This record gives sequence, C-alpha cells and structure tokens, in this order.
Amino acid sequence: MNRVLGFCMALALWTGASAAADQTRLSVSAYFSTGDYGTNTDTDIQSLSFGIRHKSGPWTFKASIPWLRIEGAGNVLPDGTVLSGSGSTGVREGLGDIVLSAGYRLFYDRGRRVGASLRGKVKLPTADDDEALGTGKADFTVELAPYALLSRTTLFGALGYRVYGDTATTDYRDVWLARAGLSHPVGPEQDIGVSAGYRQNNRNGKDDRRSLMVFHVWKPDPAWRFQTYIIKGFGDATADLAGGVSLMRNF
Repeated sequence: MNRVLGFCMALALWTGASAAADQTRLSVSAYFSTGDYGTNTDTDIQSLSFGIRHKSGPWTFKASIPWLRIEGAGNVLPDGTVLSGSGSTGVREGLGDIVLSAGYRLFYDRGRRVGASLRGKVKLPTADDDEALGTGKADFTVELAPYALLSRTTLFGALGYRVYGDTATTDYRDVWLARAGLSHPVGPEQDIGVSAGYRQNNRNGKDDRRSLMVFHVWKPDPAWRFQTYIIKGFGDATADLAGGVSLMRNF
C-alpha cells in the first residue's frame, strides 16, 4: 500500500507541475473477450471503461476506470488469470481495477525520425476480490517504448517488466512483457495496423501469453478519434477471441 500511495503522490506532483496543458483527451471504450483459459467452460468478459489522458510537453498522464461483467467460471479474473480452485459458474459485475500511468518522452530525433518513451503504470486494487473481479492487490509495470517512422509507416514496440502483488493464496511471478507492431495510413483520415503481444506466465505451470491484434483508426477531424480492434489469442492463458471499440475526444 505504501508503494501505491507513493506512486499516486508522484503522479499528482507531476500533474501539478504541468499546469499548462497541451492536450486533454476523454474516452469511452467497450471490450469483449471469450475463452476457456484451460478450464472446462467458456468465460465471457465485458468491460466499459472511461479514460482521461493529459499531455504536456514530454509528459503523458492517463487514468482508466472500468466497469466489468463476467459470465462463466468463477475463478477466472478479468485479465484471464485462473485462480486456484474451480469456482462457481455464474455472472459477476462491478467496478474493476483503476489504472494510472505516467509516461515521459526520452528523446525524438527529427532527422532519423526515431524516438523512445519511458512509462510507469500502477493497477490500483479497487475491484472486489471476493467476487474475483481482481486480485485485491496492486500491480506495477515499467516499459521502454521505442518508435520510428519509415516513410509513411509508424513502427512501434515496448519492452516491460511487471511486478504483481501476491495474495494470501497465490504467489505471482514478476514477468517480462513485449509488444511490437506497425501502423500505416490508408487515407487522410484512416490508419490500419497490426500488433503482436507477449507476456511471460505469472505462475508456474501456466502458458505464456501470446496474441495478435489487428486495428483500424478513423480520425474524421483533429478532435475526434474512433478505434476498433480484434485480438486473436494463442494458448490457454489468453482469450480465444477479443475485440473492442473506443471513442476519443481531444480538448
């Protein structure tokens, strides 16, 4: 808990230091996934998230608040982690874990058109762990995210490390995670792209997580942005199929 409070205080100080806002974005996102996660029944996970992003100079701050609905195995968490025991089959819903993040642009070379950012993220334990809507513990992630422009195509990636909060019944492994992809414009208002994701298993005997995402972004004007995506998972640790939509408004 002290680490959570420290992260929140640091985030508040950084936000206060960037009083002259370059841009603020509000968003609403809907997400759906389905899979058996190695259990004997399929579990459907739905979420409706409200987000805010604030950019000022090299800093980017984000916050996301999700509402969850899970139908299926009672021991499957929203991120697909399967808890010990069978759990009862049914429907659970409620507030999910609030996620806060802060990112800093380390550099951008205009000549070579390459750059990199450093990001820190904390998952606050706001979800009800008794209903298996979360673990009831905070998780922390740090990522180094390079990017480059190759003609009109944007190449991006990330290498990160996640520290999980252990519960009374489960000791989680801290894991490495990685992501790589590209985005390409198909007109003045639209982009399409693909991204591959990987995360080590957070418990012994479980699969690593591997997924492939295809996405489309529509920008009818500078203020509005609409994104859709589909994700295919590979292995028991990942949803068989997932997808979502996001509507974003810049101010």
